[in-house]
Amino acid sequence: MDENKRLWDMIVFAPRRHVLYDGDRLNRFTPQGWYPLMIISFSSFRALLSAGLMLSAGLVLHGCAGFPASGKNTTAQVLTPITKTPTRNYHPGKFVWHDLLTPDVAASKEFYGKLLGWTFSPKGDYTEIYNNGRKIGGIARVAPGKSEQLPPSSWLASMSVANVDAAIKAALARQGKVVNGPVDMPDRGRGALISDPQGAHLVLLHAKNGDPEDREPAMGDWLWNEIWTSVPDETINFYKAVGGYSQIKKGKDYAILIQEGTWRAGVRFASSDVTVRWVPAIRVTDPRSLLPKVEALGGTVWVKPGDIPENPDTALISDNTGALLILQRWDFTNIAEGH
Repeated sequence: MDENKRLWDMIVFAPRRHVLYDGDRLNRFTPQGWYPLMIISFSSFRALLSAGLMLSAGLVLHGCAGFPASGKNTTAQVLTPITKTPTRNYHPGKFVWHDLLTPDVAASKEFYGKLLGWTFSPKGDYTEIYNNGRKIGGIARVAPGKSEQLPPSSWLASMSVANVDAAIKAALARQGKVVNGPVDMPDRGRGALISDPQGAHLVLLHAKNGDPEDREPAMGDWLWNEIWTSVPDETINFYKAVGGYSQIKKGKDYAILIQEGTWRAGVRFASSDVTVRWVPAIRVTDPRSLLPKVEALGGTVWVKPGDIPENPDTALISDNTGALLILQRWDFTNIAEGH
């Protein structure tokens, strides 16, 4: 088979994400509103995906981000709350937090600080991430493996659940695994690190002070989370049960997980040689303009906007220590005016 054809052997579609926060417009959704977000050659960076998964599976076991390796019900080190002020409101199924697991905190801070303008506040061994003064995530150092080469880093997302123990039971009943926890964290709440049957990792969290309120993501904020999977039906059924999603919008190559009338996450249908994993997206003004800086800071560009006509607004990159993420241009105002 021709190498170029092999490298572009898979077309993956994603939906127009114009109704992330608007339940009324969601009711007017039709499959014809979907359009190709990006065409990806998964095989061209298969080694990266496998390495990133190994980091999450192995190094988090040693207590990263407050999760002990025992798997027992215990109290962990203190982690900061996920909101500056208590909300006391909960949105099960919403992705409420992102931790960067990295062997080099200083390098990660330099990359994201210079690329996105993020600022950082150390809290002991843990580092909080701020975007324009709003707390959006954290950084935790993970020790490198036994090999001489440092493993790449990984973004680990936390999903809100109404009851962590009930969500764990739902995961175990569907061949999921508890990697660490459940853990009672004095300031953050109760959480557990799980993996789904295909090995994708996620934190189940019931935050002590409530979840961040829904709002339109600012530039530099988290825009979306999607899981890449070669077994979409199994993946959808697993997360529908664990996350409590009340509705699924399923297309030919993509599905949307919905709760409270709000789009919460996506399921991207991938080829069988792709390691199943969650990938986050960050909203930016112009992903193409950031790519020279990505490379200058030691990151890697895997997919550029405009590589094909159907992919004008999205870039797939990894940071300077290997964490994979999407840079996405998204204009809520223009989309709203068109519907």
